[in-house]
Amino acid sequence: MKKIVALAATVLVLAACCERYPDHSVIVNSTDALVQTQQGMLSGYIENGIYTFKGIKYAKANRFEAPEDPDSWEGIQTALYYGNQCHQAPRKTWEDDCEAFLYQWDDGTQSDDCQYLNVWTKGINDGKKRPVMVWLHGGGFAMGASNELPFYEGTNLAKKDVVLVSLNHRLNFLGYLDLSDYGEKYKYAGVAGIMDLVKGLEWVNKNIAAFGGDPDNVTIFGQSGGGGKVNILLGTPSAKGLFHKGIVESGSMLRLADPEVSKEMARRIVGNLGLDENTIDKIQTIPYTELLEAATDAVCSQYPENFFYRIYGAGMWCQPVLDGEVIPWQLSDPRVAEISKGIPTIIGCNYAEYGMLNGVYANADVRYNLGDTRQYLYVFAKPSPHMEGTFATNHCVEMPFVFNNIWLGRFMVGADKSAYKLADFMSDVWVSFAKNGIPDVKKFKWEVYNPETKPVVVFNDKTVTVYEGDPFWEEMKNYKRDTWKLRQPMR
Repeated sequence: MKKIVALAATVLVLAACCERYPDHSVIVNSTDALVQTQQGMLSGYIENGIYTFKGIKYAKANRFEAPEDPDSWEGIQTALYYGNQCHQAPRKTWEDDCEAFLYQWDDGTQSDDCQYLNVWTKGINDGKKRPVMVWLHGGGFAMGASNELPFYEGTNLAKKDVVLVSLNHRLNFLGYLDLSDYGEKYKYAGVAGIMDLVKGLEWVNKNIAAFGGDPDNVTIFGQSGGGGKVNILLGTPSAKGLFHKGIVESGSMLRLADPEVSKEMARRIVGNLGLDENTIDKIQTIPYTELLEAATDAVCSQYPENFFYRIYGAGMWCQPVLDGEVIPWQLSDPRVAEISKGIPTIIGCNYAEYGMLNGVYANADVRYNLGDTRQYLYVFAKPSPHMEGTFATNHCVEMPFVFNNIWLGRFMVGADKSAYKLADFMSDVWVSFAKNGIPDVKKFKWEVYNPETKPVVVFNDKTVTVYEGDPFWEEMKNYKRDTWKLRQPMR
């Protein structure tokens, strides 16, 4: 009996030690995580066996001008923490206590100098060709960053033997203010943010092999505005060949900004700043706060009833311009097939986003009509348990599952066993797609989309496939998300 008691006591002591001292390792030195890039040698760190490099400069640019390759350096440069993110309007949603709890944003350090990326990988300099997944963050074309939300962290995807890349780029008026009427220097101002993304993909193409990745097997994926960026890159000639698969989460878009409308708004903003054709170069150095104030006045006076701009910022007006060169055609134009025919895509939205469903179908139909017959459609339907279920399957709720980061997303989606189980499965599906363009795992087979029966996978505790006419669609259409009863007005 005494032996049993002693053994039980030992087990309890060991359990307490394991809880107090979790099995976690971080290695930061000048020898173990070294990678040679085209610009110079980088030193990252190793955490739990995953090599991590953050804040890598992939391009440089003067304000409103086209990006260029970054500068080279001598010796070793550290890559240990996230780089700057683009200037953006203050996040008014911080005033909503519930939203702040759910999203837990990191607004980082903001700057014009914002072309930085991050890499997570299981191996470096090992000659292996792991699939590469490049994450394009959301926030429309106005806000956000690669580290904006805690569950964007790439360790758990890298553990599944892909190389995860995320990046920052120019946004809002810094990325999409069409100043092309003001001279050759500003020819690409209306598409600068997209050109940054292409530069990021070029960096991946040239350097990712040293990080254990395959430059000939790159998947771009994004949510909301990031999904829109995926769609745009599918129609961007300079991005051709730099990626091979795309995933659009709650971000289907097929139309770009009218250049004449964009140019007129640029004239209003330039006028508000007291500038003209002769003094326009001052716009490159004025404080961002002055630019934002002038732009906000121009947008909100043009659209005085648009509450969306006043809550989320006038930068939400911005989007890439159909400039005829970087982006030559609307995204539904048949000529887009010259750029992206044959690229498989996953396209979907969340259960509480019924209004996005037509865009999902339209996006898939366009891809299908362009000659692509490998579209996979989904609806994410597992609700968050928080706030008496009223957050439900709102915008963004699928991302902790895609990244297999339930703990980092626990304030949004909870952290029960069913969440971990679905996240492990769903991230496996995304990784399978990244590996070979076919999102099948174990017993799960995802039916390829066709316009006749419209098969759609519904991700939930029990994942099923539904078709056109299924009662599921009527239920989704009629779903109304309640407001949490303790929710208060913005401060």
